[in-house]
Amino acid sequence: MAVKISDKCDQDAVDKIIAMGYPENSQYINELLSWTCDPNWPVAASIYRYFRELGKLEVHNVLKTAEQADYDWRYTLIIQIISSYDDEALSECVDHLVKWSSQTGSEECDFESIRILSDRELISASEISKIAKRNLFVYNVWIKETLEAAGKAIYSFPLSEYKL
Repeated sequence: MAVKISDKCDQDAVDKIIAMGYPENSQYINELLSWTCDPNWPVAASIYRYFRELGKLEVHNVLKTAEQADYDWRYTLIIQIISSYDDEALSECVDHLVKWSSQTGSEECDFESIRILSDRELISASEISKIAKRNLFVYNVWIKETLEAAGKAIYSFPLSEYKL
C-alpha cells in the first residue's frame, strides 16, 4: 500500500504510515522526517512523538536529517526528538551534540546541545567547560564588534529611550 503525505495537514496519511508499524514503514522514514521542518505544521507533533518512540531504531536518520537541516529545523529536531531520547539512543548523539554545541550563532542549537550534554552528563564537566568558555569568548567578541560598529548611534541616543 503506497501512502503519500499530501500536505502539512494530512494527518490521515501520517497515521496510516505510523500504523503500518516499524520496520514495515521504513520506506517512509525520510518522508516523515521531511514533514518535521516546521514545528507549527499540524502533522509535526505526531511525527515527533513517533520518532521519540522509535528511539535507537532510527536515531541515525534523525541525526542525518539534523546534520543536513538548516539551523531552525535542526533546533526543532534537537528539542522535539533528540532531547527526549533515552540514554541508549542519546549515547549515539554525543558526537553530533558536541559538534553542534561549538557552532556559535546557530539559532540556539549550540545552547540546547550544551544543555543536553550537561544535563544528561554525556561528556565530562571539563569538556563542557571548554566548549562553554570558547563560546563565551566568541559571543563577547561579537558584542565588542557590535558596540564598536554601532557605537556612535548607541552613545548619541538617550539611554531613557531604550526598551528591552
